[in-house]
Amino acid sequence: MPETTGVVRCIRVGDDFGFTTIAEQPSNTRETFILWWGGVSTPADPPVHVRIVQSDWVALLRQALSDNTDVTITHTDNSAIVLNVQLGA
Repeated sequence: MPETTGVVRCIRVGDDFGFTTIAEQPSNTRETFILWWGGVSTPADPPVHVRIVQSDWVALLRQALSDNTDVTITHTDNSAIVLNVQLGA
């Protein structure tokens, strides 16, 4: 699985969506990832355990944003859908 490591530049969460933008280091190239998006690219009504994991992702991303700490996002090839969020490289 591909991984993208960088600094969190933005987190946007709404009723049925969650996105984050990561600035890869050292190039500062920005990539936007989908944490969840109801019904379009991720399940509209995921199981409770999936929502808990997604909530944990947001907590990790918020911490990384405030501390300027690197995060590592795991995703599938040619996809912006997040499979895993790791605090630190």
